Amino acid sequence: MSRRLAVVLLLLVAPCVAGAQEPERLLSADTQIYVRWDGIEPHRAAYEKTALGKMMQDDTGKFLAGVFKDLKDSAGTLLTVPQLLGGLAPEQLQKLQADLAEAPKLLSTVADRGFVVAVEVRKLEPPEGQVTLIFPGAGAQPKPFLSALRLLTTLLKVEAKETTIGERVVYHVTEEPVSLVWWIDGKDAVVVAGTDKAEAVVKRATSATNRLADNAQFKKVREFKEFETSTRLFLDGTALVKIAKSRGKEVSQLIDDLGLEGLKAIRLYSGFDGAAERGLVEVDMPGPRKGLLKLADSKPFKLSDVPPVPPDAISFSATRFSYGSFYDVSLQAVQAIVGIVSPKDLPAVKDAIKQADQVLGINIRNDLFGSLGDMLVTYNSPTDGPLNLGQVYLIQVKDAKKLQQTIDQALKGLSNLTGAEIELKKRFYRKMDVYEVHVKQQGFIFLPTYVVHDGWIALSYYPQPVQGFILRATGELPPWKPDAGVEATLAKLPKEFNSVSYSDPRPSIKQLLSMAPLIGQSVRSFAPDTRFDVGAIPNGHEATKHLFPNLSVMTDDGNTLRLQTRASLQLPFDVVGIDSYVLTFALFGLARGF
Repeated sequence: MSRRLAVVLLLLVAPCVAGAQEPERLLSADTQIYVRWDGIEPHRAAYEKTALGKMMQDDTGKFLAGVFKDLKDSAGTLLTVPQLLGGLAPEQLQKLQADLAEAPKLLSTVADRGFVVAVEVRKLEPPEGQVTLIFPGAGAQPKPFLSALRLLTTLLKVEAKETTIGERVVYHVTEEPVSLVWWIDGKDAVVVAGTDKAEAVVKRATSATNRLADNAQFKKVREFKEFETSTRLFLDGTALVKIAKSRGKEVSQLIDDLGLEGLKAIRLYSGFDGAAERGLVEVDMPGPRKGLLKLADSKPFKLSDVPPVPPDAISFSATRFSYGSFYDVSLQAVQAIVGIVSPKDLPAVKDAIKQADQVLGINIRNDLFGSLGDMLVTYNSPTDGPLNLGQVYLIQVKDAKKLQQTIDQALKGLSNLTGAEIELKKRFYRKMDVYEVHVKQQGFIFLPTYVVHDGWIALSYYPQPVQGFILRATGELPPWKPDAGVEATLAKLPKEFNSVSYSDPRPSIKQLLSMAPLIGQSVRSFAPDTRFDVGAIPNGHEATKHLFPNLSVMTDDGNTLRLQTRASLQLPFDVVGIDSYVLTFALFGLARGF
């Protein structure tokens, strides 16, 4: 009987013990910003099923792994040469080299087990708070972590002190008013930068009460089950606003005027769903919204409401966006900020707005923004122009006649203001009036062009993209249509939304990889000793064979904005041309897969 009881007790206690060993046990319930990335290992099976995971298993992954290895191998030389030039003693240099050999191993632990970041602001005046960085599992083999921190203090030329606090060996550096504290806590490694001394930091981290598990926002991100997540984040807007309001009545009034008190929380989830990377951002901002948050209020629409975009578009987006509301809210925000920060300058702000209207000869709010509708569409097609020069902007128009008169007058006012000769020329294209803005000024290489057609104004840097819009709008050229893969993705997303975006990473990566051999071999011609292997650069078709277009939609139920994404690979910039950011692509791949 006693044996059975022991087994039952063990089953009851085991989950509690396991939970107590979560890295979050070291974080306070007062944490306002929390980020956790689990690393690759816990989700390797799901990751390897994604398009990016498959991409990284082929030539692209091998290439990036080689680049990463070369960077690690060259780190020692890059870091030790300045130390030698600085007169570092040979015995110190020997220790430094040992740390240089050990510290990079921490990257493998981080890649496998991830990290946790938490921010806690307790007071603004005087400042009081901390940023905590936890490496789960790094405490099991602590040498790489400790070497990395020793290396950091050596390079910063600060002295770390070692002390024992309770049962923990703690290292700390104090440079008033900030302290840097680190230690090994069980299987985890912890670094804290903040205003508290080492004893207070450790005491706060190891307290048995007021733990992050009690935080309502943490409970939401931990209990999320919609898809398998590798990254979770929350920002406690209510807590941050409360801290900010403690600065005094003026700051409190400013927050009220900007409507920021209505921003309750932000949560982010990123993970996997079959071949797709899933993403979800939730922004709690219940109505009635005021101030800046009013900009989020808009009516939903369908994909069929979007004007025709080019069939080879590598990206497009559509969103409800009221320029009139933006003008009103922005003006109110600027006046609120200036009114508190520098009240004496408030009349000057109001005068500047009046002067802008007078100089341009229009009422910007009523004549310009009042003529526009509430939908903005942008798209980019390589056929329309390289390097994003084919970008087209489509804005709904409520009053075409008034808008044209306003543009005519504004260009005259702008010419008088700048001294540049600006001429608006009309060209007939497919029986439509297309307007070109000719600016006679040396160095101005653009020919801004626009047309107003069927309730939209289409603008671009040159005439040809606008001509393309006309040809599609009149049915002379075919528009973009979703293929079977995109249709399948759309079926998993809401049919109505307040914003939608589409981007295809394949053209950008192909263009990048097509230029990489030329750039790499050019570098080798000037630096023959470089390790960069041009022959290892993957073929663009091979690198992108698993990829597919990314789709994101944003919905709003009046309480929470939800931005949902299904993607194969999200690039920081959707570009086609030689500015495709080789380094950005490489670092992205390394961070996500190696």
